[in-house]
Amino acid sequence: MWICRQCGLACNALTCLIKYGNLPKQSSFGISTFHIGTCECCGREEVMVTEDRDFFYPETKYLNKKSWASALKGGK
Repeated sequence: MWICRQCGLACNALTCLIKYGNLPKQSSFGISTFHIGTCECCGREEVMVTEDRDFFYPETKYLNKKSWASALKGGK
């Protein structure tokens, strides 16, 4: 799964809160290989994306993807 940084960080935090009751001790790997693509979580195109493993395989199902995508796109 290709995921942008905003979605990766948000999903990682939500996953840790739901599964473990705490925020993550580390939110992502310090070095990740990003490229321009489409985020499979929020649907934004032409953004920097990387593999979900760089955010410790977060559960994207915890986000309300419709409202999250709208917020990331500036309410459009």
